Amino acid sequence: MFKRILVPLDGSRFSSSAVKYAVEVSKHFKADIIFMQAVTPATPYVATPITPIGTISSTAANLAAEATRLTDRENVSKAKRYLQRKFRETTSKGLKCSYKVTIGDPTESIMSLCHNEGVDLVVMSSHGKGRLKRAIAGSVADKLTRESRVPILLIRPTRK
Repeated sequence: MFKRILVPLDGSRFSSSAVKYAVEVSKHFKADIIFMQAVTPATPYVATPITPIGTISSTAANLAAEATRLTDRENVSKAKRYLQRKFRETTSKGLKCSYKVTIGDPTESIMSLCHNEGVDLVVMSSHGKGRLKRAIAGSVADKLTRESRVPILLIRPTRK
């Protein structure tokens, strides 16, 4: 039934709790696992001098753009190292898996990857936000459950 399982991770222990469920589903259906992390692009912080005509100095703008690129590169590298650990842990169990890092909105990245990779199931955790936080900030899990055409196995965090 399931051939490709996507496991979106964000580096938190909550998101990692979904891995064990994905592994069990993968074993049962002999499905491939794709680990992914969406890196939100850095927003350039421009505290730059304004020229006499009211525009931002091109040198300052170039420095801000370079700082943003470096931040994005660093965040992508961290995400790759994190996903490589999950990859090694999973392949050591004899399962077939891969990993991908994307840059962009997490919900859009997950839906795009589902479409492009032929994903049959998304296994992810909820962060357990309360109603107020969810109403204000939204939630990747909430958006996916409303917009995805792929089944989602949503793992609720355990409270201690």
